[in-house]
Amino acid sequence: MVRLLSTLLTVATALSTVAGAATSSNSSVSTGSTSTKSAVPNIPIVTTRKSSTTRIKLDYSTIVPVYGDASIGYYKFQNIRYAAAPTGSLRFAAPTWPSKETSINNGSLADPNVDCRGAEDCLYCDVWAPAKAFTSSKKYPVLQWYWGGGYAFGGKTVNTPQGLFNLTKDFVFVSCNHRLGFFGLANGPTFTHNGGSTNAAVRDAEHAFKWTRKYISAFGGDPNQVTAAGFSSGGSQVLWQLTRYGGRAKQLFQRAYIMSPGLNPGAGHHQAEAYWQNVSAAVGCDGSDLTCMRKVPWANLTSASNLVIAQWGYVLQPRNDGDFLPEYYESAFYQKQFNWTGPLVISHTQHESNGSPWGGVNVDADVARFTRSYFPGITDDALQEVLDLYPATDYTSPGLRFADIYQSFHHTSHDLAVTHALSNRTWNAYIQIPPAGHGADQPYYWFNGDPSIDSKVALRMQKYLMSFVLTGNPNKLWPKDKIRWPIYSSQKGGVQLVVNTTLGNETFQAVPGDDLDNAKTAFWNKALWY
Repeated sequence: MVRLLSTLLTVATALSTVAGAATSSNSSVSTGSTSTKSAVPNIPIVTTRKSSTTRIKLDYSTIVPVYGDASIGYYKFQNIRYAAAPTGSLRFAAPTWPSKETSINNGSLADPNVDCRGAEDCLYCDVWAPAKAFTSSKKYPVLQWYWGGGYAFGGKTVNTPQGLFNLTKDFVFVSCNHRLGFFGLANGPTFTHNGGSTNAAVRDAEHAFKWTRKYISAFGGDPNQVTAAGFSSGGSQVLWQLTRYGGRAKQLFQRAYIMSPGLNPGAGHHQAEAYWQNVSAAVGCDGSDLTCMRKVPWANLTSASNLVIAQWGYVLQPRNDGDFLPEYYESAFYQKQFNWTGPLVISHTQHESNGSPWGGVNVDADVARFTRSYFPGITDDALQEVLDLYPATDYTSPGLRFADIYQSFHHTSHDLAVTHALSNRTWNAYIQIPPAGHGADQPYYWFNGDPSIDSKVALRMQKYLMSFVLTGNPNKLWPKDKIRWPIYSSQKGGVQLVVNTTLGNETFQAVPGDDLDNAKTAFWNKALWY
């Protein structure tokens, strides 16, 4: 677990460095450039220009940009409250709509880089919009982004779109905070039975998509052309939205671009209950007394939860709760319990977590012990099947053996579950940019002039992304600047876009087959015993 927390810190730090350089009806969207549009609620929204200031008037807030003008081609609107502050009686509750604001919001409601690790009042969005959206009636496609940080770190400013705006100003960018750590992931039977709202982090994201659906047209965005995109835990946020309520919920967006989603399916109710009870005890509350837990100062709860994680190694992530998230999403996809009709891109890197030995796994017996620690409910027979699928003779150390097991169940197996569930009508990418670890692709997607990044490779990756955002197809725009990315099902056995910067002019290749289509992946996707 120390390895896991260390990895999350590393990812969060790396992403911060990179950053420095709406419920709809069941909309049907093709894998091409057109979408079947559904009706949008008629919301009282007015956009005006006073002096040289663009001013957005919503039904609860008036917002002015903190940066930008027509000369640079875009505006940034900062710290827009998309939900009421999750404090007091709203701590551990589902998000609710914000109250009417009496002052103009000039971005100063919170620190520019506010996130939910540094403040409890944190449910804000930043919106970046093209300047031309405020001089015409045209509505532009929307990219709504969720960063990576293991549900423990990061926020809306981890990744910013200046580099993408250098490529095209035909889109609106949205990034919203969600609750992190204990405040976003408190779960378990006692918590639920006493009025707690499970999986608040995922509910926050759901509410943010509803906010976009309701209000983005005021910023020049088209609520019928929203791409939900994310990396790591941000990618899993998108997948959770497709499977919430067992697939019975309406689609909130029309396109999905998912990068290296992460999930540990074995961290079940027993961990959630123990985590809640131990943190409650640490701050002097009975676990069944939600009122007491809502009165404890935020800083005290944060410290207590961090100490409990350090002592017991609980995994921070959403958990199935029998209602909002009735199944882990790979199980939901395997059982066809999802609602999605739009185009989807999904990618993984070559060494999401298996590029180095796993700390603390020194002998073969440790492999079984660590596997069981992630899956306490695993049977002896199932554990033996895992060990047989990953034989010791295939690895130079026990640490590398377990790292490969972890990569399968945490990072990659669900990619194939999603692809198969969508009848293989997805675009799949396999990132081999050295060292090809978790997040190796992120500096390229968010490239904004960093001389350490190959600009030609970065611009091609950005063009795939933005072609998808603008049309629903990664191939349609800039076709002469990149090779065609085939749909997975266009070849028997699948086909992936492989990106490898060591291959010179052949950096991008459409390669038949799928490195994930094997017995290991099949085991994890069918292992409904957890």
